[in-house]
Amino acid sequence: MNKEKNDADVIGYCSMRFPVTNLKKSVDFYCTVLGYELVSTDYSFGEAHIALKNRNGPGIFLMETKPEDVTQLKFVFPHSFFITSSTGHVTMVEILTNDLLALHERIKQAGTHVDKEPVFTNDFGYFTFYDPDGHYIRAVEERGVYFDLKQRMNSTLKRDLTEHENQLLWGLCEKASVEQQKFLSSIISEIRGS
Repeated sequence: MNKEKNDADVIGYCSMRFPVTNLKKSVDFYCTVLGYELVSTDYSFGEAHIALKNRNGPGIFLMETKPEDVTQLKFVFPHSFFITSSTGHVTMVEILTNDLLALHERIKQAGTHVDKEPVFTNDFGYFTFYDPDGHYIRAVEERGVYFDLKQRMNSTLKRDLTEHENQLLWGLCEKASVEQQKFLSSIISEIRGS
């Protein structure tokens, strides 16, 4: 085949499949604790389709299998790496959240094993945990404009933002251009000054 005449490229992901040992328990964890939406499920067949509530990105199929047939989503990386677990494992799955500390609290309240507590850098915050089947997952919140605006709004309002306000702010920041983000920041500065 002549490469010059073939423009086919991989352009995205349509789905992922996670092996699980208890489908109902996994559906509850991913939907109730992590906040995914259940799209469809067939417990007798052993498969559930979950997706992000905003339907961004690929869906995940949770597929029930025998414990000995579950391959945990993690691997050992032979070099020093900042997100390596205490046993040397690295996450294969990283999820974005709009509120890292709130998600961390919900995961802890669910009794989930948290491997590393939240860490914040200039650009993002993260922590790592294991799902009910031992899949090693990293939760990330990008800092940037959202963090800055959230902090300013909390200070201006003298309270934490509600979940709805957080979602609105996250949506604005996620879709906004750099110029629009500067404009949002200036509005909050003006509100703060008055």
